[in-house]
Amino acid sequence: MTEREKKVKIHILRSDPEMGKGQKWQSYSVPSSGSILDALRYVYEQEDSTLAFRFGCSGPGYERCGACAVIVDGVPTLSCRHLVHEGARIEPHPKFEILRDLVVDFDRERDRTRQIEQQAHVKITVNPDRCDGCRDCVSVCPVKVFDVQKIGGKGKAVPVDIESCCGLACMQCAIFCRNNAITIEERKALGDGHE
Repeated sequence: MTEREKKVKIHILRSDPEMGKGQKWQSYSVPSSGSILDALRYVYEQEDSTLAFRFGCSGPGYERCGACAVIVDGVPTLSCRHLVHEGARIEPHPKFEILRDLVVDFDRERDRTRQIEQQAHVKITVNPDRCDGCRDCVSVCPVKVFDVQKIGGKGKAVPVDIESCCGLACMQCAIFCRNNAITIEERKALGDGHE
């Protein structure tokens, strides 16, 4: 069996609130190579055309996107930039109201009774000397991690929801910051994760 023919099992949290259907985990066998987005597209095209999910750029580049934000194994990420693997557990981002399956309404935040499992998996640093409060980070962040607040009489970007950040899979805020004021690091790379 070639690498291309190998399959892995993934688990997707399915739901349809409009139809009154509760959440349930459903398993699928998908090709072992590619991204989580590739796996979702495979499920939709080959196994179950009722699966609802979002994507925009459909590629690994850093476009202004974020429609494919999901949770994989308890960590927020963009499905187009996260590699598929055996046993991956994929669920909708918990910050927003679920429309169906993995599709959320980015304009309606919900009360989070279920917190993201691995909280603060990233460290976000905003250099106050470089930040001019332009709000670019607020406008490009797909999961609304930033706000601009007055600090010392001037507007500065402040990460207000680090737990929702899609981390190194996204980095839209750092990429599009015209002053290079934002740095994102994975906590795993920082040692024990405590500060």
